[in-house]
Amino acid sequence: MDYHSMNLAELKLEAKNHTPRIKQYYIKSRLELIKLLSMKEFPIEMVIAKKTIADLRKEAQERKLPNIWKLRRSELVELLYPSTEQNNQNNDGGKEHNNPEKSEGDQIRIHVLKNTE
Repeated sequence: MDYHSMNLAELKLEAKNHTPRIKQYYIKSRLELIKLLSMKEFPIEMVIAKKTIADLRKEAQERKLPNIWKLRRSELVELLYPSTEQNNQNNDGGKEHNNPEKSEGDQIRIHVLKNTE
């Protein structure tokens, strides 16, 4: 379907009847609606944002997670879909820190002392 030739009202009507539903389609700009309607599959963030707490609890029950009834929606989302920031922190693959026992600090001090004489 050619969404670029449609006006904003037509795009909103198309978004209203779209499956899966587009959250807050009525406040999105024309370009945002065209982009969303053109997607074959929504990003996982959009799918998670549309889930109700009942949906999240049902999914947690299927995964047999304990104590889900006490959790708030945000806590359930974090439990079911750990954030990418947390994954990046755990698997940062960053540089290793220098081992102070293997440092060349003593050699540098000796070199500096020799130059001061």
